[in-house]
Amino acid sequence: MDIKAFEDKVTGRTSRMRELYRAAFSETEAEAFARETKKQNRKVALLLLFVIFIAVLASYSESQGGEGAALDLVRPSIGDKPKTIEANVSAEYDGHIVRQRALLRIQPRLPSEVEAEAALSGLKQRLPDLILGHNASISDVRQDLFLPIMDGETGAELSWSSSDARVVARDGSVNLVGVEHGTVVTLTAYMSLASSNDTFFIAVKTGAGVPEENMEGALKDRMAEAVKETANGRDGEAVSLPDRTGDGVNLTWSPPEQSGGLPLIFGCVLIAAFCYSRRYSPVRRNIDKARAEMERDFPGFIQKLGLLLGAGLVITSAINRIVEDYQKTCDVYGKKRLYEELISVREHMRGAGTSLVFEFAELARRSGLRELMRFSSTLSDNIDKGSTLADKLRAENELLWEGRKKRAEKEGRLAETKLIFPMVLQILAIIAVTVMPAAFEMG
Repeated sequence: MDIKAFEDKVTGRTSRMRELYRAAFSETEAEAFARETKKQNRKVALLLLFVIFIAVLASYSESQGGEGAALDLVRPSIGDKPKTIEANVSAEYDGHIVRQRALLRIQPRLPSEVEAEAALSGLKQRLPDLILGHNASISDVRQDLFLPIMDGETGAELSWSSSDARVVARDGSVNLVGVEHGTVVTLTAYMSLASSNDTFFIAVKTGAGVPEENMEGALKDRMAEAVKETANGRDGEAVSLPDRTGDGVNLTWSPPEQSGGLPLIFGCVLIAAFCYSRRYSPVRRNIDKARAEMERDFPGFIQKLGLLLGAGLVITSAINRIVEDYQKTCDVYGKKRLYEELISVREHMRGAGTSLVFEFAELARRSGLRELMRFSSTLSDNIDKGSTLADKLRAENELLWEGRKKRAEKEGRLAETKLIFPMVLQILAIIAVTVMPAAFEMG
């Protein structure tokens, strides 16, 4: 495979870019612009290639890790929060198989008897400070107390009773109305850790077999029961997933499929396709920008040319004077496309011996500007009529300035339209800032 041909296919052919640029620029400028555009497209292509490579690598790594990876069934340490993991579970019974994704809630492991006694002993030492809430001291209680129902550090469960619930309730609320200073209320905390709860069982008698239309729902119910039992269990260092229910439904557990980097790869392919379809867009943008610059500067050029013709200069001398004045100031004010084209016209006339009428006709054809076409036609009809040409240029100048004024008004209206969306966003932000505090207070 020819690498050069492939690169031209992806980033755009240089010859095609030169051909497009020649519609608005000279041969030398078209060559320079084509090289610069080619360089920019090559950078974009390399960046996309790098992103696609990273996405493929990430997809491969995830697929390798997910295929043989085991479920993380190790219980959290004592006092830690329960964790939730995803797993794929399939249920098979009498030739029917149902698969779905399940969320397994894994509780922290229960401590041994010695660990539980030590944890409760430490909890009793921390409890007076733990229930203070906003009070400064347990001997000077004036605000509600914080009576937890579970200790986050040990996982111990707590329940409370009060010797005088009118003063301090079981939920920790404090009422000091009619209470003498120094009244003592005894709070009792009932702490439990690694204790068992009573369980209520109910048995139902079923018929023989499950109807076909109820098979899927029945299997899903069995999977839900298995997931619930897993979430409630807390024995052992790791969770033991059941492979069979009591009524003969086989359960199979596996990690969820890894989506990997396929969405990212698909997105990169779409972006690459979009960039490929727009690979010549920079050329057209540069051409449109050059034409807009020439259209903007053309009224000023006609005005200068009319003044110089009115002062007695011939058309070629007047254009040379304008070009020389531009060359003296371009380093300060920057280059302008129209005057660069005038320099090219003058050089062509000197080098190839072509006429001014021919060069301006060629410039009008390449640029596609209606104003230049009209000027070229006027110049062709009145090249030897100095005073008549000056009069027509003054009329053309008025027409050009009027057109420039209308374009400015149109661009102004377009700018106002583009500002509507940011203004709406600002108004919505102001409304949100004003309304949200009141909404929070009402909530």
